[in-house]
This record gives sequence, structure tokens and C-alpha cells, in this order.
Amino acid sequence: MEQVTVTVLGTSDRVTVTITWAGGQTTTDETARPVALLQQLSYFPQIKERVRELAGQGHRPEAIARRLHAEGFRPARGRGNRISATAVKEILRELGCLQPPARTRSAPPPGEEPGRDEWWLEDLAAELDMPAVTLYSWIYRGWVNARKESRRPYRWILHAGPTQLAELRERRTRPPGWYTRLRWTDTEPPLPAQDGDQTASSHL
Repeated sequence: MEQVTVTVLGTSDRVTVTITWAGGQTTTDETARPVALLQQLSYFPQIKERVRELAGQGHRPEAIARRLHAEGFRPARGRGNRISATAVKEILRELGCLQPPARTRSAPPPGEEPGRDEWWLEDLAAELDMPAVTLYSWIYRGWVNARKESRRPYRWILHAGPTQLAELRERRTRPPGWYTRLRWTDTEPPLPAQDGDQTASSHL
């Protein structure tokens, strides 16, 4: 090996390394270097576009940050192991689509405040990173326990402790139509009819 040349591509995290071997042959490859700023990452344009898409779908900065982490986007070195909600807010501000501050929530009737392991519907939807309308449908399917305020605006308060949260997150990952297909593809034979059942069926 006679010489190693390292060339930084602009101010990004990408560098080109060229090795000159004895005899004049060269080998060239690309690698990444540590950078301090999110904007220096070579995939920062993809991060911005994904933030724009998720914000357009109504996701809050905290939910967007969790989604970016799940999709494999990583921050600059020394910024933790995930892109923070604060960084997402900065990107949204740069894009000109920062969501307005949330409206102040009116107080519930006395004694009806969310208790331990209880959530307002919108807050639980944000925690599960899912549309509130989908979670609303889960109430009527009996997949989550809930109660409603006794006066307007009749908001939903849902119960979900650690165990229920884990179950709801698992349910959230299942594809659309999963439960319908399960019902029709269940091959477990029916239970034998009891004497009473046989008598009743004979009159049908």
C-alpha cells in the first residue's frame, strides 16, 4: 500500500476512500463518517420527505419520531439512538407545516377524570401510533374497555394498563382483514352437541 486518499462528499457523512497499491493499482469504495448534524446525513432528504408524509397523515411529532425509528432512520452521532420529537418539530418548522398547538382540553365532570391506566381516546391513539377513528371502532368491537363522560362533549375514556397496551400494540400490527380470515379459515371442529342441544335442534 502506497497511499490512502479520503475525500469527504461536501459536508455529508459520505466519504470516498481510494487506496493506491504498490505497482499503481487502485481500489475505491465509499463509507460513512460521524457527523454532528442531522442535516449532514446523506439520507436527510428522505427523512424530510417521510416527516412531510406522516405529518400530512395527521401524526404528531412524537408519533413521527417513533415511526422514523421503526423504519430504520438514525440520527447523527452523539444524538442518542433515535431521532427526537424535538428534531421532528424543527423539520416541520423548516417545511412550514408545524402543527398548531393542541387545544386546551376542557375539564371532565367531577369524579370522571381518567384514573390509573386510563386514557383519553386521542391520547391512546397517539401512544399506539394509530388513527383515532380505528381505535373508536375497537371500542364497539369490544377489543378495548371504555367509558364515556356523562355530559357533553361525551368524550371516551379508555382503560389500558401495561398488559392491555401490549395486546393492543400486537393487534395494531396485524394486517387488515386478519380476524375475518381467521374466522373463515378456523379448522377446529365444533364441540359435540349436548343432549339438550340435540333436543333443541330437532325442533328447528
